[in-house]
Amino acid sequence: MKRLFFLLLLSVFLVSCNPRQPIYEETRFLMDTVCTIRAGGDSKSAVHDAFALVEEIQASVNLYSPDSTITRINRAKAGEPVPLDNHTASILSVALAVSQASDGAFDVTVAPLSILWPFHGEESPQPPEHIAIQNALPHVGYDKLILDQNTQTVTKTDDGVSVDLGGAAKGYAADCAVQILKDAGVPYAILDFGGTIYVYGHNPNRHDGVWQIGIQDPHGTAGSYRTTVSVSEGAVVTSGTYQRNFVYDGRLYHHILNPKTGYPADSGLASVSIQADSALVADCLSTACLVQNQGDALVRQFGGTLVAAYDK
Repeated sequence: MKRLFFLLLLSVFLVSCNPRQPIYEETRFLMDTVCTIRAGGDSKSAVHDAFALVEEIQASVNLYSPDSTITRINRAKAGEPVPLDNHTASILSVALAVSQASDGAFDVTVAPLSILWPFHGEESPQPPEHIAIQNALPHVGYDKLILDQNTQTVTKTDDGVSVDLGGAAKGYAADCAVQILKDAGVPYAILDFGGTIYVYGHNPNRHDGVWQIGIQDPHGTAGSYRTTVSVSEGAVVTSGTYQRNFVYDGRLYHHILNPKTGYPADSGLASVSIQADSALVADCLSTACLVQNQGDALVRQFGGTLVAAYDK
């Protein structure tokens, strides 16, 4: 099957590197996207360790793997506590908090809907039947999951509830990869996980050490930037309707679904970019804001900043 990857959703602006500053760069396809780490100093081993941890996270949250924690949750019956690995528990804790605060604009139980939509490179994609969406909607709702932090388990209140962490796991993976690099003493790094950017350390190519992150123009070609954001350390995450989509019968369908309707979000926005200390938080918030166009209030509640929101 033909698979289309929309890259360069965000980019870190860098001038030519100082030849006395060794940089190691590696790219892998993980979390259903192209992931690149550029790290300063003697960092090859640390970058390998960071990618190994991302692979471990991917194995835990893979919606389509029979052995993942997510699959065990989705197969469980209502009332059956499912033990969680540390990664899945950490993601769910933040994701459910954003789900509640956004009144379900971001919702980790969107899987009954997301599995219906052909956004994974299918030939001749078309929207699912309306009846299929209507049948799935009663099984969507973050309040149908009970997370017990003490026992590190999650329990469903409805047999048909399924979890999809695709809107959160990539940000969490970036956070974890950064911590590996920091613990290894890597002085600075730029992580680009397909629209999720994380930078830290002193930018060796600027006197002030600040990083300039370009925000993709949602109506332009890849690599055309609408604005830039100055970041000393932290994440900038963009959700956009241009990232994965298809046209059917003259209408554009994109992959960011409104959990309340079952159809692609129609809030009037084409993209939203959030800056936060945590890429996981920014990942969840960018989706919530694009779905319901909620603006600054929700973002500030989680310590983030809405840095860009562009109309469709």
